[in-house]
Amino acid sequence: MNYFGTIHKAVQLIRQLTVSHQLTDIYQSSSQKQLCLWGITMFFALHSTISYIKQKRQKLNLPPIVPFGLPLIGHSLYLALMPHRYLDWCNKNYGELYDLNIRGKRVTIANGKMGEEVLKADTSELSLDDGLLKDSKTLGLGTSGLGKIAKFVIPNPKIPGYIPGIQTGLNNGTRALLTEKVNVIQNPSEFFQDYISYVSVPNLLGQEFSLNKDVLHSFASFTGDIIKNIPIFLLVPRSLHPLVLPYVKSSSKHKQVMEMYIPPVVLERREVMKRAAEAGLEHHGLEDNILQGLIEFVQTDDHGNKLHYSEKELAQLVLLIAFASLHSTSLNLSFCIYWLLARPDLEEKLIKEIEMVFPGDQVITEDGLNRMSFLNNFLREVLRQGASNLSMNKKAMQDYTFSNGYQIPKGSQVETCMRQLNFGTNETRSKIEDMNPEMSQNLNATAPAKDFASFGMGKHLCPGRFFATLEIKMTLIYLLKKFDITTVSGKRPKPCKRLLGIRTMNSEDPLIFTAKK
Repeated sequence: MNYFGTIHKAVQLIRQLTVSHQLTDIYQSSSQKQLCLWGITMFFALHSTISYIKQKRQKLNLPPIVPFGLPLIGHSLYLALMPHRYLDWCNKNYGELYDLNIRGKRVTIANGKMGEEVLKADTSELSLDDGLLKDSKTLGLGTSGLGKIAKFVIPNPKIPGYIPGIQTGLNNGTRALLTEKVNVIQNPSEFFQDYISYVSVPNLLGQEFSLNKDVLHSFASFTGDIIKNIPIFLLVPRSLHPLVLPYVKSSSKHKQVMEMYIPPVVLERREVMKRAAEAGLEHHGLEDNILQGLIEFVQTDDHGNKLHYSEKELAQLVLLIAFASLHSTSLNLSFCIYWLLARPDLEEKLIKEIEMVFPGDQVITEDGLNRMSFLNNFLREVLRQGASNLSMNKKAMQDYTFSNGYQIPKGSQVETCMRQLNFGTNETRSKIEDMNPEMSQNLNATAPAKDFASFGMGKHLCPGRFFATLEIKMTLIYLLKKFDITTVSGKRPKPCKRLLGIRTMNSEDPLIFTAKK
């Protein structure tokens, strides 16, 4: 066969087509920037087409894809402009499972019973670890061991024992971060992360680090640096993430800090454990915390060998602890503060309850916390309101069949309508004046329910929720007793903001903390 002749005839045929001349004219009349834009548009269009063809070839019973997607950006514009209304429209017209094109990526959206199924699915089928935007070198050690240890170290029965340590952390954080009579906080997110770091680190890692400013700062800012990258990754298709990684915030500096301070403490504790074992003691006498649990955690490799984490791996796992705990706690604490500022009537009720249960300088106790029904209801509603429209980004680790018969291929991205699970529809009680703590009816802020998916569902319930809610409750009590909190502008803030209509972010309105004494 004459391949060159065939190719020559094909080229001649293309040249005779009208569209060929039109494309040539466009090319010759376009500037370099315009050509670049055309190239990017064609790339995304080709990328989406190839992905769609691959999925069709697999002959799976795919969920319906919502029509009316725009070139290049798909359905992203609708989500950004009217997220609640648009998702409710999709849920009503396309059911509990459908696909959207978000930034050139076909994403499966689950709500209702299918949303619950996604939250409860086994990690071997739908994985949150692999669905996260993550630095695999830091977070690639996985969360399986961390979750098991958290269930043992900070279960509900042990939570009261952490009250004194949290109180000490609050005192330390205040002495370090709120030193003036009038404290102006220009970057609230960073402030709340730093403040919660003082509270969390001594209790999760150990008292050795309670005043170590390097560890405290890295524990707080590591998560912040990752969160700052999220808008970039949301705007850029996943296939281009490797190209932008060199230009985003890096975690390397935080790794260096942890590798400097964590290994010496680990070696010291292991020496104590060794001496206790040699002496025949049943317990080494070291306090229980997450780091100690990781030190003692035993893994089994494919050959049946028992392994422990190395000192360097433990230093990296400390950053995983920060990522798993500090961001969500500081974010929800921030939501609480801004909700109180947006609704002075709620702030008045909470302060009244605080003064009634813990008057003056009375120490916070488990019994007193259990009597604060308004605080519990308020926190539960804040957690419900703070749920993202689309959240729990999971990756299909294999071809997955939903209970309703729809299928998605391996590698698919699945998002859950978290706000819809909490409220029935996304628009329900979405206005600031609709916030009503009484709707929680004294249900515990850590107990899962069909209308309360903020901590997950099934066996994937957040194991640290008991400790996190205790931190938030005690911090609110402490700050409201010690400070008058206002916005710098004097205006009522919007407590929750939506990043591209998808992820819930806290307000960044600058704050003023004025000491009461």
